[in-house]
Amino acid sequence: MKPKFYLTTPLYAIDPAPDVSHVYTTVIADAIARYKRLSGFTVCALTGTKDHVGPRIVRAAMERGLDPHGLADQLSISFGDTWSRLGLGFDEVVRATETRHTTAVAEIARRIGDSGFFYRGESSGGHCAHCEIEVPQGADDCPECGRSVGPVTGEGLFFRLSALQEKLLQFYESNPDFVLPQARMSEVLSFVKGGLSDIRASRSSDGWGSPVPDEPAQRFSAWFDALTGYLSGIGFASDDKAFASRWPADVQVIGRDMLRTHAVYWPALLIAAGLEPPRRILVNGLWNVDGERMSESRGNLLSARELTAKLPADCVKYFLMREIPVGGDGDFTWEALVARVNAELANDVGNLANRTLKMIQNYFDSRIPEAGELEGKDEALIRFSRETVDLYRESFDRLQIHKALDNVRELISAANRYVSAAEPWMLARDVARRGRLGGVLYNAAETVRILALLLSPIVPDGSGIILRQLGIETPPDNLGLDSLRWGGLRPDTRIGQVEIVYRRLDLGALSGRSHPDSTAPAGKPSADAGERISIEDFARIDMRVGRIVAAERIAKSAKLVKLRVDLGSEERQVVAGIGGAYDPETLPGRMVVVVTNLKPVTLMGVESNGMIVAASDEGTPVLATFSESVSLGARLR
Repeated sequence: MKPKFYLTTPLYAIDPAPDVSHVYTTVIADAIARYKRLSGFTVCALTGTKDHVGPRIVRAAMERGLDPHGLADQLSISFGDTWSRLGLGFDEVVRATETRHTTAVAEIARRIGDSGFFYRGESSGGHCAHCEIEVPQGADDCPECGRSVGPVTGEGLFFRLSALQEKLLQFYESNPDFVLPQARMSEVLSFVKGGLSDIRASRSSDGWGSPVPDEPAQRFSAWFDALTGYLSGIGFASDDKAFASRWPADVQVIGRDMLRTHAVYWPALLIAAGLEPPRRILVNGLWNVDGERMSESRGNLLSARELTAKLPADCVKYFLMREIPVGGDGDFTWEALVARVNAELANDVGNLANRTLKMIQNYFDSRIPEAGELEGKDEALIRFSRETVDLYRESFDRLQIHKALDNVRELISAANRYVSAAEPWMLARDVARRGRLGGVLYNAAETVRILALLLSPIVPDGSGIILRQLGIETPPDNLGLDSLRWGGLRPDTRIGQVEIVYRRLDLGALSGRSHPDSTAPAGKPSADAGERISIEDFARIDMRVGRIVAAERIAKSAKLVKLRVDLGSEERQVVAGIGGAYDPETLPGRMVVVVTNLKPVTLMGVESNGMIVAASDEGTPVLATFSESVSLGARLR
């Protein structure tokens, strides 16, 4: 029987509409769920919305001339539509207005009341509508998120949080990794050790929120109501068997502005109700946009609709997961996204898969060749692949997804170096070395297969395309851990139609800005631009085929890379401004075009004896290269 794994996103407030921060949290949860399915777990992933008709919804509906409940339905559905467009799948979706949810809220309230952790009281303090918590009297801003607070007065139920301080500290001591990353756990410990105050759990009814049983004039506070969604969505108080098979949650993914609610109030509430707290709270950071804190007041909210309209889902997910470690804060810019996606997905992953499959198509009639006898470099690649899988799993199990992707990146670089060093295009010229050619291409294809599986929790669309091109139709989620072992490709398997997996992104089209160097409309370069030259003038330019054998960044330069290029009869040192689009580690082995009869120049103190030919795609360099085998030093004519 497969082990179970239950994880959640927050129940999102339906106003405002989903933006990049919602997307980021949900992408993290989806990646963990996919990894766990790949690892052989039976996964239940839950998301949901807090869709009670509150004051903001009422005001927005009035402004639009809509029924508040109808608007709430539209906004709640927009979250599901967003997740669908991004390919984020959830097993349970709960809405706070569902009967199963209000039933669960009533039941957990009954348990807390029976255990003596509720009492009736009256206070006059403040209330943060965003964090849905009460703040001390006299405070103008919420201590959790810094937003302004509104007044809340009158009688209601209060939760005896103060009485649970020692139990919480004992729980944290027994579960030191309850909150990740550790810096957030330290914040929680400091807050709880500083002393806890009781918090309001209900308020006078204004027509929204789950009702307090037998008290029609009272509704439960939004924090209490929303937290219960993690229980109601899996059968609490409605399906005891389903609930028992899923609870406690293994991982609950939240934004940093929800830390106190989830890491203090939530476990306290569960302890008071006689339920086990979740095992992990994973706290992600916040996103700025173009260097500024994202907010409605600044008018710089980056909506999920804009992201999904402009970008393939894989590109959104890869950038968000690769750009920053979970827990850190990030800065979203279109320039950063385009540079990372083009360099790492289009250039590195896509190029490795495409050239490997193309050679199998050309040299072995589109059938996976036999592995053949292993040589030293083969054994090194296999060993590195196995070590990468182990490190990747260790990182992902610790919820260090960024580090897991670092492990994958190292294997991509190793595979590109292997193919370049083995030179299968040269082996193909010698019939006597056909067995060796087959072995090299089998090893390259098998590495591509493993890479596709390792990337599948983050970029499932592209990974699925690569696997189908390799002749594997089973979705990654259904393959299991055995699929990560070396040797999964079966020789003589017919590969699928070879196609480009990731196309390069156009910065101008995404950002709505033309690059400063552009003189023609985006996507429409003029064929007549510049002065025409004679064939004699062109013949004076000596362009040769070269292969990059070494590459390193030049200190204090963001773009300049020092290259050593093999031209067949000699090696040249060339400086190229391609560091913004290419990781130097991935360049050795690439075939390039070099202008060899230029006068040497010195750039940033480094001599350059030649020029690498590249296209400018909206200001992003794209290296000119070859899809067929060609001799080093051959002249372009």
